[in-house]
Amino acid sequence: MAHVTQAHHDEGLAAALERAVAPFGGWKALAQPGERIAVKVNLLRASAPERAVCTNPETLRLVLRALKSVGAQPFVADSPGGPGTSALVRRTLRVSGIGDVCEQEDVEALVADEQVTELAAPRAKLFRSFPICRCFVEADAVIQVGILKTHQLMRLTGGVKLAFGCVPGLTKAQLHVRAQRRMDFADMLLDLYEAIGPRFTIIDGIIAMEGKGPGNGTPRALGSLFAARDCVALDAAIADRTAHRYEDVYVLAAAERRRLIDLHRPYELAGDAIEPQHDFVAAGHDSELTVPGALAGRLGRRLLTARPRLVDESVCTRCGDCAAICGVQAITLAPTPVYDDEKCVRCFACTEICPTAAISEVTPPLMRAVNRMRRR
Repeated sequence: MAHVTQAHHDEGLAAALERAVAPFGGWKALAQPGERIAVKVNLLRASAPERAVCTNPETLRLVLRALKSVGAQPFVADSPGGPGTSALVRRTLRVSGIGDVCEQEDVEALVADEQVTELAAPRAKLFRSFPICRCFVEADAVIQVGILKTHQLMRLTGGVKLAFGCVPGLTKAQLHVRAQRRMDFADMLLDLYEAIGPRFTIIDGIIAMEGKGPGNGTPRALGSLFAARDCVALDAAIADRTAHRYEDVYVLAAAERRRLIDLHRPYELAGDAIEPQHDFVAAGHDSELTVPGALAGRLGRRLLTARPRLVDESVCTRCGDCAAICGVQAITLAPTPVYDDEKCVRCFACTEICPTAAISEVTPPLMRAVNRMRRR
């Protein structure tokens, strides 16, 4: 696991990226001449680069140039939040700056959702196959280029979570419904990650997102670049940098249970030391504690778990994206979003996709009191 500090999105970025890749033998060891490489980015939704919602376009530019320099043939793809229509993808590419970079570097940016296939997951725990955007399956290799963000459901967006964008459009919402518990969702992500098997992953933490990520948090300068072949080890390094306990990051806890990582020695570090940023603002913390008996699910959720809500009606555009992405039809537009708590599975996809942050996580009073006691 390689780590580079004091990096910036400026003329020194190329050297910082080379330092991150050097421990793995450089780009010549990561891509071969003539290989068609799927560069999997994070295109959560249409958002400007300074908001730290999508992969930074300048980091992507240098990755594309590096791959072309060794004779590989990269293309850029991701399935954003929402229905994955051509219009949605094209708008997200344009607003994020990624589309301009692809055009300037003469690299194709695909609408990944246009063709879908089924990918077997022979090592899976929960899911034996996944619907996957065909371009990722047919590529010679997948190289991920993401951005370090908090995540309301999984705590952090790292290398393992980044692979979720290989699942097309609203199928992602269906997987949220099928894996409602956070630990089950983490196992599903690990099943998917192992099935896809990205060859290499770069996570850009130069400007990260803290707070209510992955869509409505606050940009935070960290100056870090991370690179690894093993995304579980990479995610442990991200947890260290952002001062998260391993057991609080669901993917890491699930990976240890599956013996994919030893969290007593999670990675071998190459490059700069990882200094924890103790004031990094984590995503809100709730609980999935249950009460024995028939009331367990309903009572536990009502008293202890955060839930999505319309928190600022004045900025709601009534676009309907939240209702469209909801896999259980828990949202009714009347004309602004109204939630059915009995149906809602607390996946927070609606908060991720909301373009104006009108929808956000709301923590019940009892859990807020518990969190205050924890901080003491």
